[in-house]
Amino acid sequence: MRRLPVTGEVVHLIKIGTDLQRYASAVGIHNVMTDNGYQELLLLTLFGLRKLRREGNDAIDDEGREYELKTVGRTSSDGKRKGSLSVTTEHTLTLANIGRYRTAYLWIVAVFDQSLPEVIYEVAPTMLEPYFKAWETRLDERDGGWRLIRDHLNNPKIPLWFIERHGIRVWPPAADDLRADR
Repeated sequence: MRRLPVTGEVVHLIKIGTDLQRYASAVGIHNVMTDNGYQELLLLTLFGLRKLRREGNDAIDDEGREYELKTVGRTSSDGKRKGSLSVTTEHTLTLANIGRYRTAYLWIVAVFDQSLPEVIYEVAPTMLEPYFKAWETRLDERDGGWRLIRDHLNNPKIPLWFIERHGIRVWPPAADDLRADR
Protein backbone atom coordinates (compact mmCIF):
# COMPACT_ATOMS: atom_id res chain seq x y z
CA MET A 1 0.00 0.00 0.00
CA ARG A 2 1.33 3.39 -1.02
CA ARG A 3 1.27 6.23 1.52
CA LEU A 4 1.61 9.93 0.94
CA PRO A 5 4.54 11.16 3.07
CA VAL A 6 4.01 14.05 5.49
CA THR A 7 6.86 16.46 4.79
CA GLY A 8 5.68 19.82 6.14
CA GLU A 9 4.95 21.26 9.55
CA VAL A 10 1.46 22.79 9.75
CA VAL A 11 0.83 23.23 13.48
CA HIS A 12 1.44 27.01 13.26
CA LEU A 13 -0.99 27.30 10.31
CA ILE A 14 -3.64 25.31 12.16
CA LYS A 15 -3.29 27.69 15.14
CA ILE A 16 -3.77 30.73 12.86
CA GLY A 17 -6.79 29.08 11.24
CA THR A 18 -8.27 28.07 14.60
CA ASP A 19 -7.88 31.58 16.02
CA LEU A 20 -9.42 33.09 12.89
CA GLN A 21 -12.34 30.64 13.05
CA ARG A 22 -13.00 31.54 16.68
CA TYR A 23 -13.46 35.21 15.70
CA ALA A 24 -15.58 34.24 12.69
CA SER A 25 -17.87 31.92 14.66
CA ALA A 26 -18.62 34.76 17.09
CA VAL A 27 -20.20 36.76 14.23
CA GLY A 28 -21.98 33.83 12.57
CA ILE A 29 -19.44 32.69 9.95
CA HIS A 30 -19.18 28.97 10.59
CA ASN A 31 -16.47 28.19 8.02
CA VAL A 32 -14.19 31.18 7.57
CA MET A 33 -12.14 29.34 4.95
CA THR A 34 -14.93 29.12 2.34
CA ASP A 35 -17.36 31.45 0.55
CA ASN A 36 -15.33 34.62 1.22
CA GLY A 37 -15.53 33.94 4.95
CA TYR A 38 -12.33 35.80 5.79
CA GLN A 39 -13.34 38.81 3.73
CA GLU A 40 -16.82 38.86 5.27
CA LEU A 41 -15.26 38.57 8.74
CA LEU A 42 -13.27 41.75 8.07
CA LEU A 43 -16.36 43.60 6.80
CA LEU A 44 -18.59 42.46 9.67
CA THR A 45 -15.96 43.45 12.21
CA LEU A 46 -15.12 46.79 10.57
CA PHE A 47 -18.74 47.93 10.44
CA GLY A 48 -20.11 46.21 13.58
CA LEU A 49 -22.49 43.94 11.64
CA ARG A 50 -23.75 40.40 12.25
CA LYS A 51 -24.01 37.65 9.65
CA LEU A 52 -27.48 36.64 8.49
CA ARG A 53 -28.71 33.33 7.12
CA ARG A 54 -27.34 31.80 3.92
CA GLU A 55 -30.27 32.99 1.78
CA GLY A 56 -31.27 36.63 1.79
CA ASN A 57 -29.21 39.71 2.55
CA ASP A 58 -25.82 39.04 4.11
CA ALA A 59 -25.64 41.09 7.29
CA ILE A 60 -27.63 43.14 9.79
CA ASP A 61 -26.79 46.00 12.15
CA ASP A 62 -28.05 46.68 15.69
CA GLU A 63 -30.92 48.76 14.30
CA GLY A 64 -32.21 45.88 12.16
CA ARG A 65 -31.02 47.30 8.83
CA GLU A 66 -29.84 44.67 6.35
CA TYR A 67 -26.79 44.87 4.10
CA GLU A 68 -25.66 43.14 0.92
CA LEU A 69 -21.93 42.35 1.08
CA LYS A 70 -19.96 41.99 -2.15
CA THR A 71 -16.26 41.23 -2.40
CA VAL A 72 -14.10 41.63 -5.48
CA GLY A 73 -10.69 39.99 -5.88
CA ARG A 74 -7.93 42.15 -7.38
CA THR A 75 -5.69 39.11 -7.93
CA SER A 76 -6.70 36.19 -10.16
CA SER A 77 -6.40 32.57 -9.07
CA ASP A 78 -3.16 32.31 -11.07
CA GLY A 79 -1.63 35.25 -9.18
CA LYS A 80 -2.04 37.93 -11.86
CA ARG A 81 -3.45 41.37 -11.19
CA LYS A 82 -6.76 41.84 -13.00
CA GLY A 83 -7.09 44.73 -15.43
CA SER A 84 -10.77 45.42 -14.91
CA LEU A 85 -12.98 44.50 -12.01
CA SER A 86 -16.69 43.94 -11.57
CA VAL A 87 -19.12 42.99 -8.82
CA THR A 88 -20.74 39.61 -9.28
CA THR A 89 -24.34 39.08 -8.25
CA GLU A 90 -25.99 35.65 -8.17
CA HIS A 91 -25.31 32.43 -10.04
CA THR A 92 -29.05 32.32 -10.81
CA LEU A 93 -30.37 35.87 -10.47
CA THR A 94 -34.17 35.97 -10.36
CA LEU A 95 -36.81 38.66 -9.92
CA ALA A 96 -36.94 37.69 -6.24
CA ASN A 97 -33.18 38.37 -5.90
CA ILE A 98 -33.60 41.79 -7.49
CA GLY A 99 -36.44 42.56 -5.08
CA ARG A 100 -34.24 41.57 -2.14
CA TYR A 101 -31.37 43.70 -3.46
CA ARG A 102 -33.68 46.71 -3.38
CA THR A 103 -34.57 46.11 0.29
CA ALA A 104 -30.97 46.27 1.54
CA TYR A 105 -30.16 49.38 3.52
CA LEU A 106 -26.77 49.55 1.79
CA TRP A 107 -24.54 47.46 -0.39
CA ILE A 108 -20.98 47.19 0.91
CA VAL A 109 -18.54 46.51 -1.93
CA ALA A 110 -14.97 45.66 -0.95
CA VAL A 111 -12.00 45.15 -3.28
CA PHE A 112 -9.36 42.83 -1.85
CA ASP A 113 -5.78 42.49 -3.02
CA GLN A 114 -5.31 38.94 -1.79
CA SER A 115 -5.90 39.17 1.99
CA LEU A 116 -5.73 42.97 2.19
CA PRO A 117 -8.77 45.21 1.86
CA GLU A 118 -7.79 47.71 -0.82
CA VAL A 119 -10.90 49.88 -0.94
CA ILE A 120 -14.46 49.61 0.42
CA TYR A 121 -17.53 51.46 -0.84
CA GLU A 122 -21.05 51.83 0.44
CA VAL A 123 -23.71 52.07 -2.26
CA ALA A 124 -27.38 52.83 -1.79
CA PRO A 125 -29.59 50.38 -3.69
CA THR A 126 -31.27 53.34 -5.42
CA MET A 127 -27.96 54.05 -7.17
CA LEU A 128 -28.01 50.51 -8.61
CA GLU A 129 -31.50 50.89 -10.04
CA PRO A 130 -30.31 51.13 -13.69
CA TYR A 131 -28.90 47.60 -13.35
CA PHE A 132 -31.95 46.28 -11.51
CA LYS A 133 -34.27 47.61 -14.23
CA ALA A 134 -32.10 46.25 -17.05
CA TRP A 135 -32.04 42.81 -15.43
CA GLU A 136 -35.81 42.87 -14.93
CA THR A 137 -36.26 43.74 -18.62
CA ARG A 138 -34.07 40.81 -19.64
CA LEU A 139 -36.03 38.48 -17.34
CA ASP A 140 -39.31 39.66 -18.89
CA GLU A 141 -38.28 38.92 -22.50
CA ARG A 142 -40.72 36.66 -24.31
CA ASP A 143 -40.37 34.43 -27.34
CA GLY A 144 -42.95 36.34 -29.36
CA GLY A 145 -45.79 34.68 -27.50
CA TRP A 146 -46.67 34.33 -23.88
CA ARG A 147 -43.74 32.21 -22.77
CA LEU A 148 -40.83 33.84 -20.94
CA ILE A 149 -37.44 33.11 -22.48
CA ARG A 150 -35.69 32.66 -19.12
CA ASP A 151 -36.44 32.44 -15.43
CA HIS A 152 -33.00 33.63 -14.27
CA LEU A 153 -29.85 35.40 -15.41
CA ASN A 154 -26.45 33.81 -14.94
CA ASN A 155 -24.45 36.09 -12.64
CA PRO A 156 -24.86 39.53 -14.22
CA LYS A 157 -22.16 41.94 -13.13
CA ILE A 158 -21.82 45.58 -12.15
CA PRO A 159 -18.54 47.18 -13.28
CA LEU A 160 -16.41 48.53 -10.44
CA TRP A 161 -16.15 51.90 -12.20
CA PHE A 162 -19.91 52.30 -11.62
CA ILE A 163 -19.48 51.60 -7.91
CA GLU A 164 -16.56 54.06 -7.73
CA ARG A 165 -18.64 56.75 -9.46
CA HIS A 166 -21.92 56.26 -7.53
CA GLY A 167 -20.79 54.88 -4.19
CA ILE A 168 -19.07 56.46 -1.20
CA ARG A 169 -15.59 55.29 -0.32
CA VAL A 170 -15.50 54.33 3.37
CA TRP A 171 -12.11 52.56 3.51
CA PRO A 172 -9.34 53.34 3.82
CA PRO A 173 -10.05 56.47 5.79
CA ALA A 174 -8.87 59.67 4.15
CA ALA A 175 -5.83 61.35 5.68
CA ASP A 176 -8.11 64.16 6.91
CA ASP A 177 -10.29 61.57 8.68
CA LEU A 178 -7.24 60.20 10.48
CA ARG A 179 -6.13 63.69 11.59
CA ALA A 180 -9.62 64.45 12.93
CA ASP A 181 -9.27 61.54 15.38
CA ARG A 182 -6.26 63.16 17.09
